[in-house]
Amino acid sequence: MKRTLTGYIVSEILPPFLLGLAAFTLVLLVARIIRLVELVVTRGVPFLQIGKLFALILPTFLEMTVPMALLLAIFLGLGRLSGDHEILALKASGISPTQILLPIATVALFISLVTLLLTTLVRPAANLALKKELYNIAKSRLGTALKEKVFNDDFPQLLIYVEEVVPPGDTSQGVLIVDRRNPTRENILFGKVALILSDEESKTINFKLFDGTIYEREKKRPSFTQTRFSTYDFKLDLEEAFSPMRKKERGPKEMSLRRLGKAIQAKEEQGLRPTAELIELHQRFAFAFAPLVLSLLGVSLVMVPTRSRAGRSWGFALCLTWLLVYYGLLSMGKALGERNLLPPALALWLPNMVVGVIAFRLFRKALTESPLLVQTKLEDLSLYLNRRLHQLMQRDLR
Repeated sequence: MKRTLTGYIVSEILPPFLLGLAAFTLVLLVARIIRLVELVVTRGVPFLQIGKLFALILPTFLEMTVPMALLLAIFLGLGRLSGDHEILALKASGISPTQILLPIATVALFISLVTLLLTTLVRPAANLALKKELYNIAKSRLGTALKEKVFNDDFPQLLIYVEEVVPPGDTSQGVLIVDRRNPTRENILFGKVALILSDEESKTINFKLFDGTIYEREKKRPSFTQTRFSTYDFKLDLEEAFSPMRKKERGPKEMSLRRLGKAIQAKEEQGLRPTAELIELHQRFAFAFAPLVLSLLGVSLVMVPTRSRAGRSWGFALCLTWLLVYYGLLSMGKALGERNLLPPALALWLPNMVVGVIAFRLFRKALTESPLLVQTKLEDLSLYLNRRLHQLMQRDLR
């Protein structure tokens, strides 16, 4: 009986879980997908590299969408059982809410372990690999690294402004380069058109500028010298330009647990607050605990006695409401933690604690078959209004 019940409940929540996982992930990835498609269409980045970028971005979103999909699956799956009075039949057969919770808790525990694997191992490694892959793309296709109509300061001692990058990314219009690599003088180059040519063998990039001007100023002298040119080659050494990017210290999001622990210890020894590192550490474990809290909440809300439910629309609405509550608390706690108004541990575990307490109290009501106080008040108000309306109608008939 227990094995049959477990299989039946799991079969009810598995399809909506997979559907919700795909839907939530797709919604969150839309902006990134558009950006990746733009790299293919306008910058000529191969599909193989785009697929690799997509795979490296995915773990960051999955750690959020997996708990979301689980909550939706519980509302839709158990909501269907409740709407068809199968939950009532199970209760009449002696099946308690705890027995219904157990198979879902088992699924939630498995999903929590998968989420923990994502947050502690997969996502940091993917973020680090993503940074390296973007480095390689930028090195081979400098046009993809240059943003239009902004001052690009990714290269040391260089400031590059590009009015427009012409697809596939090796031609630009309206290029301004501020070169401060020479400590004694500063050069400002402007070209109406520029060809961006890279040479992997010599590891150099050549900006071939057309129809422009060079403004040269020595640091000790306020005046400029101006030189017009029809063609000018501006060479940039790749290793020199990108080595600071490659050697740049890993951020907390790219660190393994071991490296994160060492970074926290190092900052504490220096008398600094490791706020960013502690927030990242607690976020990884708080996200992994979320499926357990949300599963208890979902089962409790479905099992609490109610007179009517609105089917799938009820499940979607309830799911979105509680997801807004959970991630709203997460955003608020994270903001307070980053400003050192709350300890990082409390800030990141705040959603789990608040939602967990609410879920526990709701489950106790489900065990005692007690309706929600708000629900009781609303139903009493509805009965009162119906009674008053009936009395008014009878008075009018007389």
